[in-house]
Amino acid sequence: MVAKTDRDVSAMAASLPRSGIRAAASLAAGKEGLIHLEFGEPSVMAPLAVRQAAAEALLKQRMVYTPTEGPPALRQALSDKLWRVNGVEASPDEVFVTHGGIGALYLALATLLETGDEVLLPDPGWPNVVSQVLALGGVPRFYPLASEDGYLPDPDSWSIGPRTRAVVVNSPSNPTGSVFSGALMERVAAVASHHGLFVISDEVYDQIAYDARPVAMRPLYPERTLAVYSFSKTYAMTGWRLGYLVTPKNRVDATKRVAEAVYSSTSMVAQEAAKAALTVPEAEIQSVVATYHRRRDLALDRLREWGLYRYTPGGAFYLMVDVSAAGDTAGVHRRLIEEHGVVTVPGSAFGASAAGELRLSLAAKDEDIGRALDAVAEVLGLR
Repeated sequence: MVAKTDRDVSAMAASLPRSGIRAAASLAAGKEGLIHLEFGEPSVMAPLAVRQAAAEALLKQRMVYTPTEGPPALRQALSDKLWRVNGVEASPDEVFVTHGGIGALYLALATLLETGDEVLLPDPGWPNVVSQVLALGGVPRFYPLASEDGYLPDPDSWSIGPRTRAVVVNSPSNPTGSVFSGALMERVAAVASHHGLFVISDEVYDQIAYDARPVAMRPLYPERTLAVYSFSKTYAMTGWRLGYLVTPKNRVDATKRVAEAVYSSTSMVAQEAAKAALTVPEAEIQSVVATYHRRRDLALDRLREWGLYRYTPGGAFYLMVDVSAAGDTAGVHRRLIEEHGVVTVPGSAFGASAAGELRLSLAAKDEDIGRALDAVAEVLGLR
């Protein structure tokens, strides 16, 4: 017989907020025929070469444990990709294969934070990072992003105190799709350097940009940049759960210690698929990006038609839509599901400053995006 205790779970676990994205999906669970715009889920399959490499590995290789930091061949291929695509010079020893991009973020934070350390986070921003900071005993501090500024930050206005340890930046951004200019990245680096901060640069959408190539942070601030990447978005490999962290060499050992404690190593099947993904021709990638670009423009045209246009996302595949005129964003969210079969995410899932907004994923099919925007307009009484 198990003795009764005053608590069944830790205070940390009990206090963590639920992901608003997952909560939105839960509201739609069990309903058929819905248009799903809540997840950043590419509507295409992973490239054929990726799927073939995985199938061949399963058939011909014995699936075994791999090095915690990832196999040397994959880390070399990632080092080559970083230089070729991102202009980032990083040796294979500085590239760490992780359990998805979220695993890279966790390792970056876990090797930095002591209890009470503060991390500057974007608002609106991807909510999982907030939970990670809390789980590690850190203190989230938020810097606001506004639609009238294109959801771009002003680093000179950041409130930086004696316990501020790091700042998280995200370009191209989830949830806004904003892309930092080179000049803005330089300002981030200058402010971080002046205050001795680490920069955790979330570059998961590094190859999904429309108007200008995203600028990487590491070349501007190599000594204290931890850069996060993923196979999920560019290669439509969300379910393969593989990402990578680029970290200064003097942090590799600490990163390995944390990874060993949390997940030991990543999937060998996913690693074989990832090696194939890195050989996919650039033209194939850009063809998919062009599809996202077209969907963005389709969405913006509809928003202009109803007077809802506010900004142009420069990358990723998301759009924030202002529904504050309805007065009850949660109510709009529920009505879209119940009356129109459209699943979005309330802006409050991404931060207090986005409480009057909805995030829509533009990774869905053209017709689904059109129908979803029609539904938003109808709920707002605009058509």
